[in-house]
Amino acid sequence: MKNNKSNSSVKKHFGVANIIILMCLILFVTIEFVLFLWGLSTSLKTEIDFDWKKNMVWLPSGPINTWGWDNFSYVFQKFAVEKPNGQNAYMLETVFNTLLYSFSSAFMHILSVVIVGYLVAKYDFSFSKFVYGLVLIIMTIPVIGSTPSMLVLLKKVLHIYDTWFANFIMKFNFCGVYFMLMHASFVRIPKDFSEAATIDGAGEFTVFLKIMIPMVLPTIGTIFLIYFIDYWNDYNTALMYMPSYPTLAYGVFKLSVSRDNLMNVPKRLVSCMIMAIPILTLFIVFRNKIMGNVTAGGVKE
Repeated sequence: MKNNKSNSSVKKHFGVANIIILMCLILFVTIEFVLFLWGLSTSLKTEIDFDWKKNMVWLPSGPINTWGWDNFSYVFQKFAVEKPNGQNAYMLETVFNTLLYSFSSAFMHILSVVIVGYLVAKYDFSFSKFVYGLVLIIMTIPVIGSTPSMLVLLKKVLHIYDTWFANFIMKFNFCGVYFMLMHASFVRIPKDFSEAATIDGAGEFTVFLKIMIPMVLPTIGTIFLIYFIDYWNDYNTALMYMPSYPTLAYGVFKLSVSRDNLMNVPKRLVSCMIMAIPILTLFIVFRNKIMGNVTAGGVKE
């Protein structure tokens, strides 16, 4: 009887709307998967083998050992981005800049989110409610046209344009959906833990580092990974604010509009694969933790 009731309730909830959403998701995933496979197969084609009319979609022609495997080594050697001083940043330098930019930006962002999320959750003051409401307003109302004012501020006022320090300042902000997630994670922690530590003589800083942070560490790690993936694919910051430190994403963007020895489609897709495969592997390895911790809010029952 119980099984019949549960099955009937599942059938009631799984209505037409859910079927439509499921079909849309399947279609979206299929398109993304097919595009990735097309990009990977096209990156292994020679310039002669690739033809928009004859062999645009299918696998490279000929035996597998005759495919364009040397495209990857060629792109590693020839990939270059010109900096404002006239010098070129090659593949290894752009990869280093990408790792440094992604890691430092994700660290600064998660640091601000954790600190402000904890303070707003712990102290029930009017200013805490103001900060929480401010985040909701900023998430609701889009801020458009702030780039010119930001450039003037960095160049004319602070004189820190095109520096890593400017990037650290810009990324140290707590506005966004992950602030809400961290706030919810801290709110769900019973106050008994912090009160017991305070009775034992622990100060506020000790309670924060040794009691609260370990309890939300899975959520912090998940948000850090999401930020890292997001900044890995970001080319706009290097384009607008840090042209002397080009990243891999910025180089791929420049390659898409340039006319040089990498202008043919297979070699351009090689650069895209070099950029996409590491971050795709990272997501596949940590997919369960990313999806599980974000859904659960980082607190295990």
